[in-house]
Amino acid sequence: MKWMKAVVCTTLLALSGMAFCDEMQTESPRDYAFGRSLETSVPSQWYRVLLPLAVYEQSTSPNLDDVRVFNQSGEPVPFSLVTATRPQVVAQSTALRLFPLDASPLAAAPDAGESNKILLRSGNGVEIVLEGQKAAVAGQHYLLTLPEQATGEMAISQLQLLWNTPQAPWQGTASVYYSEDLKRWYTLREDMPLLDVMSGQDRLKLDRIDTDTVLSPDANRYLMVVLNTQSQGMTLTGVNAISAPAQMAPEAIDLEGEGEQLSTSEAQWHWAQPQPLSAISILLNGDGVLPVEIAWRSTEKDTWHPLKKEVLYRLEGKTSPPVSLSGGLVQAVKITTLNARLPEYLPGVTGHRDRYDLVFNAQGKAPYVLAWGNGAAKPASVEPDMLIPADLRKTYDMERLPQADILDDVALGGEGRLTATSASERESRMNALLVWGVLIAGVILLAGMAWRIWRETQRKA
Repeated sequence: MKWMKAVVCTTLLALSGMAFCDEMQTESPRDYAFGRSLETSVPSQWYRVLLPLAVYEQSTSPNLDDVRVFNQSGEPVPFSLVTATRPQVVAQSTALRLFPLDASPLAAAPDAGESNKILLRSGNGVEIVLEGQKAAVAGQHYLLTLPEQATGEMAISQLQLLWNTPQAPWQGTASVYYSEDLKRWYTLREDMPLLDVMSGQDRLKLDRIDTDTVLSPDANRYLMVVLNTQSQGMTLTGVNAISAPAQMAPEAIDLEGEGEQLSTSEAQWHWAQPQPLSAISILLNGDGVLPVEIAWRSTEKDTWHPLKKEVLYRLEGKTSPPVSLSGGLVQAVKITTLNARLPEYLPGVTGHRDRYDLVFNAQGKAPYVLAWGNGAAKPASVEPDMLIPADLRKTYDMERLPQADILDDVALGGEGRLTATSASERESRMNALLVWGVLIAGVILLAGMAWRIWRETQRKA
């Protein structure tokens, strides 16, 4: 019986030793499936890497947990994954051309009743006829147009009205209208409050009107401001158009889905790895309109989840907008046509996910290697403040770090590393084998004891 105990103990020690060795083993580039060399020609402590499309397509983790940078000695270097964002555009102020308009009632026709029209004239000969409710608006009228040198669209979030410092506090209202041709006018804002008051050395002005409109030489070319104030000496000296500042938003990486037609009314598109998609774009291959129901699933074995009903179109150069998603994992999307057949050529489906940049600390000697694709990898990205201390961030702004250019492919561990398992997973399997081994040994031990007892019983009989 001693030999059996020795076998069990030896097996236990051997398995424990293997697990310990695996845990102590450090990563090397060969642990990763794919790699690209990096060029760092500009001397710097930190570099920024624009991750190539292949990283998103081939990574075993939707969060890119299996991305690494190694130095010439094959040692991993510290890095951080940061969400790439569009640069914020500062709000700009543009002076619009301002034309004061003189208003006078327009005489009615002999056979008509009382006239409800007014004639507006500018000093340069422009005439505008207002009728109906707009003609009844009292106050000073001003025509606004784009600057002469303007050639494109101008998105306007606010209008800033300018006037001279009044002799006494005043308040009033302003209404804003827009037009394409100086004939048909549409309401943009009505009776927006304005004021200008002084209290000691403090001046309080309410001189901006929210508009959220677009002026264009080809569409809405004109604005009209009607100023209604009880102050007789109050007149506008100018109007500034305030452009809307762009919000900081993550940049997207585009991932083409692989399409497959399931029937005359159903088709699906999938990605090799589930992706955290924020939106999908579905583009028809030719002009047309196609009503569909869109569904998605997170894994190949998952059930389909309805997303929304949508009308896909491609007409006169315009296409249907992207369909928003929550950012969760998406392995495939499916469309089912509604009272229609799929076109001869399947639409193209593109998934959009947030793009990441990698910033690494240049420890050790170049050349450096960007590596990815390891099923056993654990997250290694550190927080940006742990990579570049906060008091150095003004000097070493992550957005302005030198870029490490991606060069040639580097042969690493190959595609077999995509299905690699971690040391903890191997240890778990080994522990399971160990338990089964001990159980089997116990059964054998009990069987041996029973057999010995049976033989001794037979001898005594």
